[in-house]
Amino acid sequence: MRLLALSISLALALGLTAGAEPHARPRDFRCLTKGTKPAGKSFFVFNRNRAKLRKAVAMSETGEIPPEGYPVGTILQVLPFEAMIKRRPGFNPEGDDWEFVRLEPTPRGRTEILADGKAEVANALGSCQSCHQLLAHDHDLVCGFVIGAEGLGLTEEQLSEIQAGDPRCKKK
Repeated sequence: MRLLALSISLALALGLTAGAEPHARPRDFRCLTKGTKPAGKSFFVFNRNRAKLRKAVAMSETGEIPPEGYPVGTILQVLPFEAMIKRRPGFNPEGDDWEFVRLEPTPRGRTEILADGKAEVANALGSCQSCHQLLAHDHDLVCGFVIGAEGLGLTEEQLSEIQAGDPRCKKK
């Protein structure tokens, strides 16, 4: 009986219960330009697992996305202040299992999370998930396949400037 109680307590402490949902953590995010930028794309890819990172980058470059979508744990980012994280199947079925995140990078190299979740996460344009569903429903909700800088109302040069201006990046 003690072993069962200890196991349950440990699972609760570690967030391993079936109902526990992942949430973005500040340490998940760093200098945007330290990510991998797939050829021909305007977004950066992150994944702590190197094999999953390679798979995500290859998918981004070829556009060949399997039915399950990007590998779990993949973070896609166009701008320093927004990101999406691929979560386990069932996390957000309506949003292709993406967690949407609004961020505030700080000049001290840290990241504050302003909002994270599903359809409730919004920016000035509205729900992140709704916009991604509208624009990229055939591409695992990754808008980088259907809009580029122009779709954001920017030139490639302006977008590159914003990306390079991420305050978490050390300036030389």
